Amino acid sequence: MLFALWIQSQGDWRLGLPWERSLLLSLDRTVPSGFDWIMLSLPWLGTSLTLLPIVAVFSLWVWRKKGRGDIALQLMIVAVGSLVMNAVLKDVFNRPRPDLWPHRGQFAWTSYPSGHAIVGVAIYFTVARLLHRERGWWWPFVVSAVMLAINLYSRMYLGVHWPTDVIGGALLGLTWLIVVDYAFRPVARTTAAGSASAPAAPIRVSSADVHI
Repeated sequence: MLFALWIQSQGDWRLGLPWERSLLLSLDRTVPSGFDWIMLSLPWLGTSLTLLPIVAVFSLWVWRKKGRGDIALQLMIVAVGSLVMNAVLKDVFNRPRPDLWPHRGQFAWTSYPSGHAIVGVAIYFTVARLLHRERGWWWPFVVSAVMLAINLYSRMYLGVHWPTDVIGGALLGLTWLIVVDYAFRPVARTTAAGSASAPAAPIRVSSADVHI
């Protein structure tokens, strides 16, 4: 919200700041059809409307089949929180989308902040952190970074977001990622201790284990 207020103080953000308009107009849109198809298709994996059902089903499976209510709860809080904050801020600021060329691809509501940016940082990297913690894998961070870069570029390439929408969404996603990760650190320590002493025992999570 502070970032949005600062951007508003720089000029008429409803029409885009001068440097934003220049940046969008400088993007090369005469690209091969394969590249254009990626820009249109991949963002469907970067929106809460698509990811929330996937996260919900996976969280239910992890909880019921693996006894990992801690992972299920963390994923659901990140996903639902991302969607709610995106919707609230879009309603509060009500910034029009760019008018430089016809909008394409998946988009909903108003322009600020970019929901794809929020989700790309918060959900992708929460999953990457959990996989690294549980399996020791580093490759999910690489995949997350590549997916995030494509999604963020596509929002401007498709003409549905101003650059500051993307920056604001990324800042919010990073903040939410850090807050939820901090809240679940005691749970992670409990899980690690429980796994060391009794690997087969499911971890039960209570509200007292989470920083509020």
